[in-house]
Amino acid sequence: MKRGSWLVVLLFAFTGCGGSDDGAATPDAPGGCDPATVLPGGYRLIPTVSAGAVTVTTSSGVTSGSIDATAGGVNNSADNPYIYVDLRSNMKVAINDVEARSSMSWDIALKRSSLRTNSGDSGPGNRELAVVQAAALAQVTTAPTAGYAGDDFATADCMLESTLIGEPQSAFGEWYDYDQDTHVVTPKAEVYVLQRSDRSRTAFRIKAYYGDPASPMRGAFYSVEWKQL
Repeated sequence: MKRGSWLVVLLFAFTGCGGSDDGAATPDAPGGCDPATVLPGGYRLIPTVSAGAVTVTTSSGVTSGSIDATAGGVNNSADNPYIYVDLRSNMKVAINDVEARSSMSWDIALKRSSLRTNSGDSGPGNRELAVVQAAALAQVTTAPTAGYAGDDFATADCMLESTLIGEPQSAFGEWYDYDQDTHVVTPKAEVYVLQRSDRSRTAFRIKAYYGDPASPMRGAFYSVEWKQL
């Protein structure tokens, strides 16, 4: 399968503004709208835990390795959940999409090229993200004093705010460049500083979207690195 096939996404959204039937607490409900009800079909809540793994090691204060957010591949991703990660414990959090809506334990979530934070419309964790223009993690030695934002994909009138390819909008924004000729996804030269309510901060960088050395064309197998600030 070509790398570009990951762009084929389901753009059908649930537009009802009533409560969802998953029973979870609503992270943020502008105008009484449950954000879960506006999620596109390809990103609906899946009540199973991701089969992906977080495989990392820490050396000299930098944690690096891989996050498997392949979610069953392009053709099966709609039926597979996000993978949830705690950047302080350097571990996968074994929760499903429904549980994540009321969980404080995770920092970021990944599914294919969709990245989210535990904030705003995505979760109750009050994490915020600032984008720093930097080509290397080592360039970020202190946290920004401003520019933090949370996830916001549900409007006050219960409509979806999405990226160009239909992903729920998040604080990560358009974090990659896409080459329409080669169909390659390339992370931008950015470092993402995640700030928690206790003022602890983590600088996170995506090194590669195709990070599986055994399968170079396998998208959403992230090569990543992060450090505590």
